[in-house]
Formats: sequence, structure tokens, C-alpha cells
Amino acid sequence: MIGARTIAEATIRDTIIHRIDPRAKILILISTVFVAVALDNPRTMFLLFLIVLSGFALAKMPAIKLKTLAILLILLIWGTIYSQALFYSQLPRTVIFTIISPDFPVLGWLTNGGLFVYEEGLRHGAIQGLRSASILSLGLLMCWTTDSRDMLNGLVGLRVPYSVAFMVVTAVRFLPIIITEVTTVITVQRLRGFNPKKFGSGIIRTTLNILTPTLSNCVRRTGTLAVSVQSRAFRANTERTYLKKLKFSEFDKAVLTICIFAAVSIVVIKLLYNMYTSGIYYTSGLRPVYAIARGYL
Repeated sequence: MIGARTIAEATIRDTIIHRIDPRAKILILISTVFVAVALDNPRTMFLLFLIVLSGFALAKMPAIKLKTLAILLILLIWGTIYSQALFYSQLPRTVIFTIISPDFPVLGWLTNGGLFVYEEGLRHGAIQGLRSASILSLGLLMCWTTDSRDMLNGLVGLRVPYSVAFMVVTAVRFLPIIITEVTTVITVQRLRGFNPKKFGSGIIRTTLNILTPTLSNCVRRTGTLAVSVQSRAFRANTERTYLKKLKFSEFDKAVLTICIFAAVSIVVIKLLYNMYTSGIYYTSGLRPVYAIARGYL
């Protein structure tokens, strides 16, 4: 149970990643999302993924969180590649393996012409998987290296309404508690003879027995939190004071400048390139920009 809760809680250490201002972390995450969405080149996407993963090494994350990250990434990337390889619908498509041939009895008809593995689907799935993996990894890195109070101050510092920021941080802080409760309920169910790993009715029965106490505890905790917040005059004062004052360091400014500049540049270049390929706008003076977009983005 302790290990399950540790996965969701932040690990506070004195590293270069932990010392980054929470406002800078949020803006870096937003910039990375724009970059990941704009990129289509697999090599550049893989480079972005490696850059994000290097943050975990600099943050000195514990082994349990690295294992959790590895499991999530394997499931995400493999699932995306597998689904795109089978159900890629764009043309052209190159069949590299046949799972169910069109003339196979019954299954060939049910699959509407057979089931194949497409080379273009593998490539498209790898790009989509790396895109999602980069965003997921950076989001987890931000949550695992930022205290919830600092995250609240960061959101408020970015002009997010305090009530909205409070709800977001509260949801993040509730996650370890919910994980602990689910783990406790599963342990109780196993002591009563249920096997959560058993296929069939065992999983369905265990799931139903887990949902009822977990949801009831969430409702109870929500009511207690609401009473506690109201009793402390949550919205009594429009101006709030904070014990810890946020301040951008020179390193924060440099990293944030690089990320925002890269995001804006990549989005603008891809926009110009898409306008060129769509026949909307073209000028010979932008040929180097088109070449960069075609070769690297």
C-alpha cells in the first residue's frame, strides 16, 4: 500500500529539475505539447522523447517510479503501434503480414476483407506513440518533482483563478489516497478468497466489490473537504498571501526561452509548409524553411 501511494506522490529532492519554478514547468509542458503535436518526423520525435526522458535522470527518480513509467510507456507505445498497424485506413498501404486472409471462412467476412499488418501503419503508430509518450512522460515528471503547494502557487502565478487552481491541485492530491484505498480493498478481497488475477467471473466480481467502498469513501472525503474549506472562509478574501514567493532563476528563464522559441518556430514553420503543400501560399524566399520542414519536422 505504501508503494502504491508512493507512485502518485511527488518525490521532493534537491536537483536541477526540482528547483525549476513551477510556473516554468507548466509553460514548458504547454510548449512541449505544441512541439509534439506539430512534429511528424520520427527521428525528430524520438529525439524529443529522449530529451524528456533525460529529465528523469537529472531528477534522480526512485526505481518504483521509473518502473511505473516504463510500464505505462510500453503499454502506450505498443498499443498505439499495434492498433495503427492493423487498422491503418489511409492510402497507400503496403501489406507486410497477413493475419486473416479475405477468403478465410467466416472471419474473412467478419473482418470486412481480412486483417493485415501495414508498413505505413507501423510508421504512423510509432509517431503517434512517441508523441503521446513524450507528453505523458513530461507530465509525470512535472507532477513527480513539484509539491502540490508549489503547483498551486504556479497556477495562480499564471493568472489561473484560485478556485480552479485549488480544484486541480486537490484532484492531484486525492490520487494517492484513492490508490491507497483501492489497494486496501483489493487486499481485503483477497483475504476473503477472491482472486483478482482470475479471468472470467473473478475479475467482474472483484471489480464490483472494489467500486462500492471506493466510491463511498470518495463521496465521504469530498463532503468532509467541502465542510473544511467552507469553515475556513475559502472565498472570503479576493487578495491572498502566500508563504513562499515564486521567482524565476536565470536557468528557468533560459530554459523557458528556449522551449517557447522552439515551440513558436516549429509551429510557424509547419504552418507555412502546410500552406505550401496545400497550395494556399508559396514564395521562393521560403525555400529553406520548406526544406527544414520536409527534412526534419
